[in-house]
Amino acid sequence: MGRIHQWTWFLLLAIFSLCEMWMWGTHHNRYDIYYSPLVFFLASLCVSITALVASVYLSEPKQQKPLLRTNSMWALLLLPGLFWLVRLGYQAFSAHPIDYNDSDIFAQVLAPSRWVLNGQYAYQDVELPTYTMHNTYLPMQWLPFVAPVYFRFDPRWVPLLAWSAAILFFVSASLSAFQWRRWFHWLAWILAAYLAVRSMYEFIQFHSFDYTVSLEMLPAAYYILFILACLRGSWWAMGITLSFCLMSRFSIILLIPFLGYYVWKRYGFSVLSKSVLVLVTSITILFVLPFMTKDPSLPLKIIGNYDSGAANEWQTHSWQEPGSEPHQLARGFGLAIFVKKFYEYDIKDGIHHLKQGSVALCLLTAFFLIYLYWRNQKFLNRDWLFLGGLKLYLSFFYAFVLIPYPYLFVLPLTVTAVLLLKAATDLTSDAAWHSGSENE
Repeated sequence: MGRIHQWTWFLLLAIFSLCEMWMWGTHHNRYDIYYSPLVFFLASLCVSITALVASVYLSEPKQQKPLLRTNSMWALLLLPGLFWLVRLGYQAFSAHPIDYNDSDIFAQVLAPSRWVLNGQYAYQDVELPTYTMHNTYLPMQWLPFVAPVYFRFDPRWVPLLAWSAAILFFVSASLSAFQWRRWFHWLAWILAAYLAVRSMYEFIQFHSFDYTVSLEMLPAAYYILFILACLRGSWWAMGITLSFCLMSRFSIILLIPFLGYYVWKRYGFSVLSKSVLVLVTSITILFVLPFMTKDPSLPLKIIGNYDSGAANEWQTHSWQEPGSEPHQLARGFGLAIFVKKFYEYDIKDGIHHLKQGSVALCLLTAFFLIYLYWRNQKFLNRDWLFLGGLKLYLSFFYAFVLIPYPYLFVLPLTVTAVLLLKAATDLTSDAAWHSGSENE
């Protein structure tokens, strides 16, 4: 029965993941502007809960290999799907040249890249066709774009290739334990690989405009590498990759209490302390010394820009029909539309309370995961506690994000892709399914 339970769990994870991807892409806003975000959120929660179930009922693989020891042969099986995805991404952005009238995103990464190449300060005001704004992006969101500025190629190659390379590296570093004994082992891997690639297909195909004006696949690549580092216990990799995450999409910041506890209990205080040292050193070198020493208020300015942007996006635009809900809130993602409805006549207060509620809920999630680890540590699958916990946290974080742009959900959907690949690996490794009563 154990093997049957494993496959049932894997199929449930695949089904919930596919539902989440469909509600992000193929069927976004299918159930009108109020039901669609709820269905999307519930699908995301189901993925995270299914992953957390494995933390109690699926044994850990007996052996972990070093971070940089990979098995490239199995990773090659993912190459056709990634080549197809890269081709699709290229076709999308080649048909839409960068235009600062469409979005301020690439203005905020290309301008500081040029300034750095010219020896100038990176955090100046960015000039756009109709307005001027302060650069809101942290260093690891724009530093990689120094290369396309210098070599004069389309900067949208950077996030597309970074995501593809990161997922390929994750697969090659995870599949050494894969046992290709029976046809259903191949089927599990093919299904997981297909859904992993499909996660970004849904974005590129059904949100083509958002894809061509955004760079969200780049921070998602950092998170893939951070997940791998945490699963392998490499202190230097955990420190570096977490610093990259915090200096791009810092969504993970409120999960740090759990991450610290997880690393401490799983790998020991020595690994935790060395990881923190690398983390602090990396942030100091890349952000504090070159930029914050010249403007100590820089983090506050960056956060302030998000608040002002939310106030604008919570208003119905002039090109919309009178009485319509704000465009970005009504695209089928996030629960901000319900808060806006409740605070119809006090938008500023609604934004403030949504932000407070989001922080409280995310911190509660972090401490719940600490409790779950402490309560079940004798028989816990720590890989899946970490993976399911991260997915659960991101599900809440992005459900209550102030402005639910479709491209923001690249990150939680990338985590879903990683969950599927890890599930296929564990399903055909030496991991065994057991009942909770066996461990009590």
